Amino acid sequence: MKSVAAPAESKLLLDDLFKQNNSKALIVARGSEIVYERFASGVSSRSTPLGYSMSKSLAALAVGRALCDGHIKSIEDPLKTYVPSLAGTAWGDASVRNVLRMSSGAYKTDPWLNGHKNAEFEKTVGETIATGKMTADFVDLMKAADERRYEAGAVFNYSNFDTVALGVLVEAATGMPFAKYFEKTVWADAGAESQGAWFVNAKGQTSTYNGFSARPHDWLRLGVMVLRELKSENSCFGKFLKEATSKQIDTFSGLAPAYGYQIWVQCSRGAGFCFAGFGGQYLVFDEKENMVLYHHATTFSQVGRATAGVMEPLIRSLVSGEQAPR
Repeated sequence: MKSVAAPAESKLLLDDLFKQNNSKALIVARGSEIVYERFASGVSSRSTPLGYSMSKSLAALAVGRALCDGHIKSIEDPLKTYVPSLAGTAWGDASVRNVLRMSSGAYKTDPWLNGHKNAEFEKTVGETIATGKMTADFVDLMKAADERRYEAGAVFNYSNFDTVALGVLVEAATGMPFAKYFEKTVWADAGAESQGAWFVNAKGQTSTYNGFSARPHDWLRLGVMVLRELKSENSCFGKFLKEATSKQIDTFSGLAPAYGYQIWVQCSRGAGFCFAGFGGQYLVFDEKENMVLYHHATTFSQVGRATAGVMEPLIRSLVSGEQAPR
């Protein structure tokens, strides 16, 4: 990807976004051109920041590839068709589509727990997987946590185990470790320059809800690939992405009012959809302008609205800059 200079007004907008949120990295691409790039001291294009819950969106992309490769026969199939060990649970009985929409119905979560069922799970799952000390089996944990609180498909409920279930599904359907299948399909299609890395537990199971890290430019390449594939309206994966990035269910969330398949929709008036991590990590997309913004802010920095909100004025400034006399 080549770099070009952004108009002065666009640069000022992005500099302000970078400064106000303790940012580590901020890059914007329009088509195949990088129009802005800035890193904090000690961070570079070779750093590999963790994506946190942006990883959830990557899990959905892997499900889409498994569907298009024929490993998953139908998005309406219940997960137990492929993962018999989940039979009798909310996840096993829910369709692939409903789990993608965060509507398995398994249990209720609270926003402050970042997708965990309770504070105990936040510690025993979240902390242990991040430190490489998780020995529990994800399926066993899911069975212990399942309460079947809602009817499948009825209510959006942001749940880490919905995404974990999708990872287990991909492994069972493809017969490959999730990380290997992801690298072979999604990551290869993105044309990444370097390998990414996933958190895995002692059982070799992938933490699909929070565990992917990669270089900033490769995160950006992933975003460019999504926009490219969205233009392939007649391809299987293009059709899947069109659904995945469109409203599938209401969220009533402050981040975005709608959700697709593990992807936030209507993130701002100027951005159609976004991948979002709990600590200020974002890929924000504008399909019309073929633009993707990668932002990695300091963990616990509440930058969701500011990051997505910059897209509309940014697009205006870029367009006006193009039209200005040279």
